[in-house]
Amino acid sequence: MISLIPLRENSDVDLNELGDQMRDLLGEDTIVRLADEGGTVIAEVAGVSIKASLRNHPIPVEILQEPLKAAWYWSDAESEINKHSSYFIVVISDPRIPEPPKMEPAEVVEETPNIEGEGVLEIFPETPDAPPLADSVIRYSVQGALLLTRISLLLGNNYGALGIYWDGSTALHSWKAFEESCASMTPVNLPLRIWIDFRLWESKDGTRGLVTHGMTEMGQRELEIIGSSSSAQQIRAWSYTVAHYCLEKGKVLEHGQAVGISPKEWIRTWIVKSRLDPGTWATWLDLEAEE
Repeated sequence: MISLIPLRENSDVDLNELGDQMRDLLGEDTIVRLADEGGTVIAEVAGVSIKASLRNHPIPVEILQEPLKAAWYWSDAESEINKHSSYFIVVISDPRIPEPPKMEPAEVVEETPNIEGEGVLEIFPETPDAPPLADSVIRYSVQGALLLTRISLLLGNNYGALGIYWDGSTALHSWKAFEESCASMTPVNLPLRIWIDFRLWESKDGTRGLVTHGMTEMGQRELEIIGSSSSAQQIRAWSYTVAHYCLEKGKVLEHGQAVGISPKEWIRTWIVKSRLDPGTWATWLDLEAEE
């Protein structure tokens, strides 16, 4: 798991001091050392490795190009990010978590052609032959994401962050939005808006769809909604609720499972071949199932 933290110009960073700060955060059993000729702090605790490297140049343009376009709520994202001349790269490594497939930065989706409302998904009467997912990997992934969030918050607050790029979701966030998500973060209130990118679009036929980026890194399948007549607000709220349930509880949704999203509402989930990322499997949320 990786985060990139662009820093304000002339940020003064003492990596020895940073090592002490990381030990204070993680506990006295943490082993801290410097590597890369003093350019990287490595902290190891309970078999998990945390690496924080200072890079004295801007984040490569190709990494941030699409995330900047997609940061619709952060109106001055480009002008703010252009102020940075150095950044931290933070990497969490846990041997219990396999490396997920590398996701390319998500393109800005205004509408998705060739995916219209009806008849676009092959629904299998029996559970399809999709690769199984492990509950344990989901739990360890959530723990890793919580750890990466805490370390990123420490670095950003102490060394003047302008924002944060979350590699698993390929999304860029303002530092204010990141701090707000962290303020209410608990093991049962996860900062999903940082970890997961919920990408909504409207098709030419008036239906809407949504795809997530980031669930794969958490040991889950990405969520997809295609051809829904529900409102944009409903689609966002329901997909967020389902994603949070899957990650908080460490649950893998089953083919044809009914999932309650409120005391009186439920949706059906199907394991399908992704229509948006060929060669992968996704969890399709059938929002119209209750009708």
